[in-house]
Amino acid sequence: RPADPGAGAERSAGARVDRLYAQAEAATEKYNAAAESARELQRQVEYAQENAARKQERVNRLRSALASVAGAQYRSGGIDPSVALMLTEDADGYLDKAATLDRIGSRQEAKLRRLNSAERALRQQRAEADAKLAHLERERAARKHHKKAVLKKLREARAVLRELSPSERAERDRASRADGRDAASVPGAGA
Repeated sequence: RPADPGAGAERSAGARVDRLYAQAEAATEKYNAAAESARELQRQVEYAQENAARKQERVNRLRSALASVAGAQYRSGGIDPSVALMLTEDADGYLDKAATLDRIGSRQEAKLRRLNSAERALRQQRAEADAKLAHLERERAARKHHKKAVLKKLREARAVLRELSPSERAERDRASRADGRDAASVPGAGA
């Protein structure tokens, strides 16, 4: 009906509604992708936080062990070992004790290195968890933005549909159902 002036307006409104629905669908797909990304990031953040908690426990155990040895060394006083050797009555016993203390000192030094390494790993783990958490917050903001876009497009489409006359809406509904049947009959279409 090219001579009918209302036909162009109907096609224009229908095309606008179709375009708005297509835009809403694209925004919905972005929203779904952002939601999936957010779920994955949430799992990663939880894993990183659990891992950081385990490392914190290790650091606490190492600190506790080192603190007890440091306290014992402090309480024993600060006599120079050569002076203590000269003042002792049992030189062999003192040398045995000194050798034992040297081994203990070496072990404590190794524990101190492990503590430093564990603290460094803990700081790194926390930094990674913080970065993932910040990324998660950005994903949530993006998801919120996409949701608003979807809702806006759908409101616009509904407004255009409300402007159509009842006969134009009925025609559009028939055309939509026919397109759906056509798409359903073609393998892979409508996916």
